[in-house]
Amino acid sequence: MEMTTLVLLLLVPLAVWRIYSRLKVILGRTKSELWRHYATLAVMAVMLLAVAVQIFGNWIAMAALLAGALVGAFLGKISMKRSRLENRPDGFFYTQDRKLGLLIIMLFISRLIYRLFEAYLHMHNGVPLDPDFLGNPISAWLFGLLGGFYAMYAWLLVQWRKTQKPVPRPVDIFDIK
Repeated sequence: MEMTTLVLLLLVPLAVWRIYSRLKVILGRTKSELWRHYATLAVMAVMLLAVAVQIFGNWIAMAALLAGALVGAFLGKISMKRSRLENRPDGFFYTQDRKLGLLIIMLFISRLIYRLFEAYLHMHNGVPLDPDFLGNPISAWLFGLLGGFYAMYAWLLVQWRKTQKPVPRPVDIFDIK
């Protein structure tokens, strides 16, 4: 093995650990804002549609995308049940179940890292890389899993917010305006 390959193999676990630790912070307590939930829902729906258009005709990959989206939606529902939802005087907050969110994001990121490593090895050996990354059923399934999970989670957050009335702020007699 060459020195650049060894360095790459040593840097990948460091990058994965750094991504994981950053995601743990991001998946903490978050202020619930409706526009963000709608944006997440729209981005995930557009992503799934774009992947479906890209792989149209590859029925195995299309089935994997659909299966991934269904499993992701199911896991999104489970994650919503495990989430902590708060309606406080200072706003709406939610804390997502970290285990499922981290698992799905890290599976997706690991597939991307694998593809980058595969591209590096093909470039190094002078072999052309298979251009149909999304046509691979594993990639399609992981795109569907991520899209289905976060689309369902965002939709359920929107539904929760629509059922909640804001808690009034306590009157502060020293607050002069």
